[in-house]
Parts: sequence; C-alpha cells; structure tokens
Amino acid sequence: MRESLKSLVIPSQGRIREPIRYAVDKPGRLLRPTLVLLSSYLLEDLPEGEGGAVGRRHVIEAATVVETLHIATLCHDDLIDDASLRRGRPSTNAVYGDALALLAGDYLLARCMQVAASLGVTRVQVMADTLIDVCVGQMLESSQLHDAQRTEEDYLAAVSGKTARLLRTAAAMGALQAKASDEARAALERFGHHLGMAFQIWDDILDICSEGTGKQQAKDIVNGVYTLPVIYAVKDVPDRVLPLLKDLPISDEQCRRIVAAVQECGAIGRAAELAQRYITDALHAVESHPATMRRAPVVERCLRDLIEVFASRHPALNVLPTAP
Repeated sequence: MRESLKSLVIPSQGRIREPIRYAVDKPGRLLRPTLVLLSSYLLEDLPEGEGGAVGRRHVIEAATVVETLHIATLCHDDLIDDASLRRGRPSTNAVYGDALALLAGDYLLARCMQVAASLGVTRVQVMADTLIDVCVGQMLESSQLHDAQRTEEDYLAAVSGKTARLLRTAAAMGALQAKASDEARAALERFGHHLGMAFQIWDDILDICSEGTGKQQAKDIVNGVYTLPVIYAVKDVPDRVLPLLKDLPISDEQCRRIVAAVQECGAIGRAAELAQRYITDALHAVESHPATMRRAPVVERCLRDLIEVFASRHPALNVLPTAP
C-alpha cells in the first residue's frame, strides 16, 4: 500500500512534486488503509493465480484511495488549525506555505476521486459521499469554536462526520472489493463507525494528557475546539472551567488550569469509558454476521495492538480486558 500510494499519487512534474511527496511521505499508523485490507481479508480468501493477484491489487488500490483522502484532509486541517507540526515534524503548510499546502490537499482529493473512478462507479460514489460527510463534520465543529455550551451530542455529531465516516468507508471499501453481501458490508461499516468514534475520543484525550503525540499539548483548547473531556468538565465543575473558557484568548496559564480541572474532575475517565463502549460495539458488529464472526479473534488482536499504542501514553485508554 505504501508503494501504491507513492506511485499513484505523487505527480511527475518537478515543481509540484515535492509538496505532494512531503505530504504523503510519513503516513503515520495507516489505520484507515489497514481497515480496507482487514475487511477484505475477513470476508474472502482470494484465489491463487492471476485472478487472485488482480483482486489483491484492487484491494490495495482501494486502500490507497482511502489513505489519499485522509492525507488530503490533514493538509486542510493543518491550515484550519494553523498547525506547525504534524506527527512530530513540520506540517506541509509550515514547510511550503499555506497556498501550496491548500493546493496539495486539493490535488490529493482530485487524485483520490480519479483512482476511485478506476475501481468502479460504486467506489467513487462512496468516496464522494464520504467527502461530503467529512466536510459537514468539520463544519459542525468549526461552527462551534470557543462555544462553552457545546454539548456531548454536538461533539458526537461532528466526530461521526469528520473522523468516523472515513473509517466506516475504509471498512466498506474492503467489503466492496471482496464482493460482500449488503448485510456483511453493513456489519463492517458499523465496525468502522464505532472504531472511528473511539479513535477520535482517544485522540482528544491524548491532546489534553500527553506530551508525546507530536502535537502541541491542549492545542484543541487553545484553538477553541472543546472536546469531550472539556465538555464533561464544564458540566461537572462549571464554576472552575467556564470563566477560563470565556476569557479569550486563552493564555498558557488558563490552559494549564483548564487541563488540571479536566484531569481532576474525572472527565478523562468518563470519556475513556465512552470509547470503551464504542470498542465493544465495534467487536459486536464483527461478531454479528456469519461471514465475519469466524475471524472476529483476528479483529480483536488488531484492536488490542492498536489500543496498546494509545494506552502506552495514558492508562485510561487501556480499554480492552486482558486477553485469556
């Protein structure tokens, strides 16, 4: 998939090649394309021989399409957030400027749709619908910047679009490439959605609690994005948190006091518990259909490996029981 990403996405023109290469060069955990490959594996043992090779190539291209859309959204997210770091290194906009970073994101979106079209009408329609939902989710979030009255329902609606939708699509693309039934595809889409919801909650917890994420700690609070732990803290200790959130711009000292309040009132644990419920629902989705339930233990092992990465940064994120 990494090789496919470079060969399908990076343009040949010299002057525009470097910003695109930089954007795709360090793709991180590759969670989304892994879900494409995993969902295809769950549903079908591809036959040996030439037919099997073609099938595998198409699955890898579907994974590349999903990751290309993800990287495009990251280019745009960093512009929206005025972020100078992405995964511990300078962001694309910090290196090449806002204009080239914006155009790099636009180019990747166009390339994503172009490759998706080569896989079939259904695939490009799925990716187009996904892009719409991702934009809606991001717009919902951006419309409530610095809104101390943001509710849990507001937060979950935004996360469902901006994060969970792409993981749901990743699972769907793998199912489509495996020629899955509508019922099996729906089960895997539920799996992807629930995992995406948990994933964003974990990420938001780490934004507040961890200094080892490659991003500025509590950058969401400074940017006015009040995530689930902050929403819970506003509800539990409003007298302590609300005055700090309403006094703009939020200073470093205010931010430290907000983070302390979030950690001390138990909001981190509550948010992690909701993520755990989403993980449980994700596993149940895989176990709910005969085509996927036979390999449910494989999914649990993959999830356990993923969660251990997060749990190593904060103990509240250890949301799976000990394996027997």
